[in-house]
Amino acid sequence: MKTVSAAAVGLGVAGTASAAPSVSGAPVPDDTDLKYATMGTDVDNPTATVFGNFKCPYTQNFVNNNLKDVIDEYVSTGQLNIEFRALALQPPGTSSHGSSTYYISSSDPRISEVALSAWNEQPGEYWDFFEMMFDDRVSGTVTYGEMRNHLESAGVGDRSEIISNAKDGDYNNAIDQTADVAGSYGVSFTPTMELNGETTAPHHDTDSLLDWIGSQISGSSSSSASSSETTLTIDGTKTDGWTEYELSVDGTLEKSTAMDASKDWSDKLSGSTVNGKVGPWRDSYTISGEINHFTIGDGAVVYKNGETVDPQQLG
Repeated sequence: MKTVSAAAVGLGVAGTASAAPSVSGAPVPDDTDLKYATMGTDVDNPTATVFGNFKCPYTQNFVNNNLKDVIDEYVSTGQLNIEFRALALQPPGTSSHGSSTYYISSSDPRISEVALSAWNEQPGEYWDFFEMMFDDRVSGTVTYGEMRNHLESAGVGDRSEIISNAKDGDYNNAIDQTADVAGSYGVSFTPTMELNGETTAPHHDTDSLLDWIGSQISGSSSSSASSSETTLTIDGTKTDGWTEYELSVDGTLEKSTAMDASKDWSDKLSGSTVNGKVGPWRDSYTISGEINHFTIGDGAVVYKNGETVDPQQLG
């Protein structure tokens, strides 16, 4: 579904010495199956995640100004990928915007799900749509019909399927996951950029942002041990009763508070093996090395580095 040539949507035109950086022309990694919109030349590049909101004026300021310089300096040169995750729901433990449920308004999930559907159906056309959405930022109650018009204005194909997928709830879980992951990084405002577990506000001084990214990239290249770490989360918040699991790895295994997990004393952690159980809470672990064995009962949801995974694929 996603075979896109980076050259076909690359920045600028050959022979143009001083072409202005462009969001709409951002390269897209080839042959990816990425759930969230990502710009970059290679799926294996370091990835910075931007938590933003399509109605947020500060996200608009970042997109229309600093993001273009980040693309020019780091993305088009193959040093960095940028993943955009639209924050539609309040991260756990926050209620500073809109309501206790929605980040800004009740239209946020609808906007974010249509955008995710556009990415998954037409990744090569997504960044044109993305830039247009911030050139003319939406306000008030936004309907599916209005979102279809925005897709059409940006020249995005397969609009009926994009809208249908969003209406059918295909991206409800992705919206929930974004709020959970944002909460695990302590995100309380948009935009927030996360890279290597550190966060910054990317809509202020451009040079400071570029320096910050450069320092994070340098730090990641000199610390191979941290880049090989995996976070595994067992989420039982939407289950009734207990869900038991067993986990063993060929490296180190430590309890973590990622995604607002608890450090439950009843989980029996011994060296590189744990026998645990979750009720209506989450257990998280930081793992170095590979997972040798993982089994889990019915009910809980499993996340690897913030993304849902099929437990049977873990070992």
